[in-house]
Amino acid sequence: MSGKRGGSFLRWLVVFVSVIIIAGVVGYFVLQDYSQQKVKEFTEKYSNAVEISFDRALVNPLNQNIMVWNVQLDFAVGGTCSAEFVVIKRFDDKHAIPHYFEGDVKGINVPVDFMNLGTLSRDFGKMGYNNLRFDLSADYIYEEAAKLISVRKLDFDGKDICKLNVGFNLSDVKLDSPGLSGLIGVKVLNGDFVLHDNSLISRMIEFSAFSAKMTSETYLEGVLENLQLKMQESRSLGNGHAEDFYGELIEFIANPDNIQVKVDPADPVSLLYLFMGNSFEELLSLYGVTAHAKPAQLN
Repeated sequence: MSGKRGGSFLRWLVVFVSVIIIAGVVGYFVLQDYSQQKVKEFTEKYSNAVEISFDRALVNPLNQNIMVWNVQLDFAVGGTCSAEFVVIKRFDDKHAIPHYFEGDVKGINVPVDFMNLGTLSRDFGKMGYNNLRFDLSADYIYEEAAKLISVRKLDFDGKDICKLNVGFNLSDVKLDSPGLSGLIGVKVLNGDFVLHDNSLISRMIEFSAFSAKMTSETYLEGVLENLQLKMQESRSLGNGHAEDFYGELIEFIANPDNIQVKVDPADPVSLLYLFMGNSFEELLSLYGVTAHAKPAQLN
């Protein structure tokens, strides 16, 4: 009897597991069809500016993450780019400009041609770039009542370009106002930027030296001497922010590795001062900019 009961149990177990597997497979394809339809509905909103195609999409039922594979973007103006994988963790689809977003884009590929980069394509090509390949991550939120935008994370990771981590906070932001009018009144609260060079600085030095018909060593020496003069001029004018900034920049350019730049004005400063004819040194002081070469390695 026990043998019959054991055999019956195993049969029911096999049937039960089979039903679960079949239901899971059917559910997966139903979910995938639903996911692709939802993504297509989103892409159609921007069809006048860009044609977006993809191989596959899936909405994770556990955390509602939207995952899309092999995305191709063909812009109306002629440029094109692609991405291997996109995951959207949070996204505001109620406003023309999303009030919040969190997501990652892996395996972005931008061909180095005139349609994508304009005249810069020639310079990037001479620096050895046929394609710009990188990953992007972003996480920001806009608080409409407070008119505050917090960019918690904006990461660029190009393995043969550079790695850049950015975060900043702006106040008095009118996010839904297009053009220059949306910048009026915007104030900078603080910001933090960390750059790790993966060969971009070295390539720029080599390219600039070649264009000037100089050796890389001679050209670099001239760049460092020019920065040294700017540091001394800033010291003579009593601009400590500019003096310290140039000192750290000299160290970074001489041995490209990491540099961290912080923006921390004593009081919120209008963003429009960037466009009002102030010198670079004046802006460094105005926005409370400090720099530190070779900070901790980026993640």
